[in-house]
Amino acid sequence: PEPEPEPEPEPEPEPEPESQPVTQTQPLGLCAARRCREAGLRVSVFEQAPALGGVWRYSPGGGGPMYSQLVSNLPKEIMAYGPQEPFDKNIRSFVKHAQVLEYLEAYAERHSLGSSIRYSTRVESVRREPEAGAWRVRTRAGEEDVEESVFDAVMICNGHYDAAAAPPLPGLNINMEDLETDTVAPGEPLPRFMHARAYDAPAPFAGARVLLVGARASGTDIGREIAGVAAAVSIVDRSTQASAAGDAVVTVRPAIARCEDLGAEGVRVSFVDGAEATVDCVVWCTGYDYNFPFLGTDEGGVEAEGRRVFPLFLQLFHAAQPTLMFLGVPHSVVPFCLFDLQARPEPEPEPEPGP
Repeated sequence: PEPEPEPEPEPEPEPEPESQPVTQTQPLGLCAARRCREAGLRVSVFEQAPALGGVWRYSPGGGGPMYSQLVSNLPKEIMAYGPQEPFDKNIRSFVKHAQVLEYLEAYAERHSLGSSIRYSTRVESVRREPEAGAWRVRTRAGEEDVEESVFDAVMICNGHYDAAAAPPLPGLNINMEDLETDTVAPGEPLPRFMHARAYDAPAPFAGARVLLVGARASGTDIGREIAGVAAAVSIVDRSTQASAAGDAVVTVRPAIARCEDLGAEGVRVSFVDGAEATVDCVVWCTGYDYNFPFLGTDEGGVEAEGRRVFPLFLQLFHAAQPTLMFLGVPHSVVPFCLFDLQARPEPEPEPEPGP
């Protein structure tokens, strides 16, 4: 009898693509998920909110840096992820927060990102597993639903507009815990000390004397809004040398020399040019701190100081653990297109020209 033919060898299974979690569906997380999927990676996106949008999903009385009448300070023509992802051409250049949210929702739908996102899921910890060369991520959805998953790489996309920063003012013994950071709604008494995070609308400032500490985006914008109802508004701008009245209500002030808490009578503020003002409310318009509460000290050893996070390579990769990435760290940038550039895979090198 003829020998039986040898069985054909089974084809080797193709390796599974690396898995990568993305934390949060702010604009950062959405483009990171898109670019990872385009690169053939398996992606899980964890979002603690019940819907996408991050800071751009405004909720009246819900807290956070968004307020009711906020309009972008960048024109939509440069605010988009890129020329292939434009905003609606029929809307004005400086868009409202609701229009930015619509843009993000359309982006997620266009790139079919919904299946990769797990909403109402908070990341509790990200821990390195050196032997496996991977990351163990612990998440919680609700009170009881706790899950641990292992990933090859992690992208941190939680932004930096959550943990309010409040530098001390000379003469005031005020801690971060003493500041109001939850939204102050119309009809509620105006707190004496608050962070811009608690601002939502001008109404609570009616007839008040207000000090805004900080003259960048939030300070100048809030000052402009409340000027129509407040009795007086002082905006502290450390780059100016002397007090200068902007109009009958608003005065731009130099750096603060000293504050004195007068109790029910308010706070007396002395400025370095010798001018003084007594105010009913002090608002820290001083931005936010970087915050990564889910990272342990042994899992990356990330430190944040002032306006930088370290040790990072190219302001993106952890220098010692390059499979841990931090998107959107740089300040004072055109954000959406930067996020997209950071999330893109490295392009293939150009072939060398022949002889």
